[in-house]
Amino acid sequence: MGERHAQSQRDPGGSRYAALRLARRFRLAQWRLQAQPLGMPGLSLQDMLALHGPSSLSTLLMLFALVCILPVGGVGNVFGVALWWLSWDWLWGRSDMALPERVAHMRLNVRWSVRTLKTLAISYRYAGLWSRPRLQAMQAPWTRGLWAAWIALQALVIFLPVPMGNVLPAFSLVALALGRLLSDGLLLWLSLVLGALGVVYGLALGHITWLLMVQMWATVAG
Repeated sequence: MGERHAQSQRDPGGSRYAALRLARRFRLAQWRLQAQPLGMPGLSLQDMLALHGPSSLSTLLMLFALVCILPVGGVGNVFGVALWWLSWDWLWGRSDMALPERVAHMRLNVRWSVRTLKTLAISYRYAGLWSRPRLQAMQAPWTRGLWAAWIALQALVIFLPVPMGNVLPAFSLVALALGRLLSDGLLLWLSLVLGALGVVYGLALGHITWLLMVQMWATVAG
């Protein structure tokens, strides 16, 4: 009995796995929102971040990185800068990022709020099937500056005008965000692998582009 009580004190969400705790939290928020009277407002971005608790900076990292994957011109430049600023908040150990008030208070209607909460609850539930707290040394406090530098590096690669050069760095940052959210060091290793491949791809394609430009200039000048 004492052991069970101690476990519940450590884990008020009912599971020792962060993914399952988040899944439960978002499911309960969905049920509460569905039970509200008609005409009530939906959730804002700030509300969604607050549901993640002290890990809202990791949530923003994941959100910004996912937006960078969208096939929309210029989005990598805008959110590459946003990721660079986020890396500074990460470096200083802040739990959240100061968003513009208009952005923080953007609201979905109730229908889309419920759908978003349900999607997040299901996503975290499935993540809990394979994600486990492991490789805790990857998340030690002294690594915070290294991860901040990693975010800044990936943001730079995303910002550069390299065709499809934003995909691998963006997925690297998604893996980093999930690794921090779920306390899973294996996802942090995946972030390093994807990011390294993204940097190599960007450098290789940039080098090829530079050689082609030099050759074209030599041809025109000759």
